[in-house]
Order: sequence, then structure tokens, then C-alpha cells
Amino acid sequence: MKIMKRFEEGLIGMGIIVATFVLFVNIVLRYFFQANTTWAEEFIRYVMIWITFIGASVCFSRGLHVGIDFFLEYLSSRWKLLFGIFVNIVSIIFMIFLLFYGIELVKFSVDSGQITPSLQIKMYWIYLGIPVGATLSIIHLLVKTFSQIKGFMNQSQSMQTEENQK
Repeated sequence: MKIMKRFEEGLIGMGIIVATFVLFVNIVLRYFFQANTTWAEEFIRYVMIWITFIGASVCFSRGLHVGIDFFLEYLSSRWKLLFGIFVNIVSIIFMIFLLFYGIELVKFSVDSGQITPSLQIKMYWIYLGIPVGATLSIIHLLVKTFSQIKGFMNQSQSMQTEENQK
């Protein structure tokens, strides 16, 4: 999992660096040389799409999505774990739908032969970010959910042990 997290974070970092560099060069060309690259904005948009979906999986791996801190303050640790498991299961279901419809979008793009206007690359390469990000998110969510379930079971066993000792 650590290798996968590092790869995702590296991919996001490289995407941000490349998009920033291309944007900077495009601005310099536009304002100082009155030359505009038509492909730069399109390229940056597509890189940002990939960054968004890969970034979603990184957020899931760090537990940075869906939080209701105010509500959680009033729950016991046992209920916090249950609520976290519930949120993860709902997120997994959502990601499965996103994966399914992302694959459908990629298939449609492959069948229709769509290409990007300026870069002239196949659109399915851009749309592929959706199922890739959803798959990575599902993996992180499953790992986190199983970890929470294990924590809940351990907590339940320790509570039963305490009750038996009384």
C-alpha cells in the first residue's frame, strides 16, 4: 500500500508541476511574445482531471473525505467507529457507481473515436482517469473499512472482557 500511495502522490505532484510549467510558459508566450499555444489550456484541463480523480483516492487513503466533526464529538468511540464504517460503505457504493459509469464512458469514447480538438489524442485517455481514480479509491476505502471493522471487533471484545471481569 505504501508503494501505491507514493506512486499516487508522485503522479499528482508531477501533474501539478507539469501543468504549472505549461501554464507559465503559455502566459510568457502570450504576454511577452504575442504567441499563444492553443493546446496548452486543453492539456492543463486534462491533467487537472487526472489530478482530481487520483487526488480523490489519496484523500480517501488519508481519511480526508466526508467528515462531520461537530456530530462526531457527541458520539462514543464505539459509535464513531460504526459511523466511520457506515460512511466508508456508502463511499464504496458511490465509487462502484463511478467506476461502472466511468468504464461505460471510456467504452463509448473508444467506440465513437472521439479525439481532443487541439492535442488530437483519443478522448478515452482523458476519461480513463475516472475509472482509475474510482478503482484506487475503492482499494483505499476497503483497506480503511476492514481496519475500522477490526478496531470495532477488538473494542467489542475488550468491552466484553471488562464486563466478564466485573
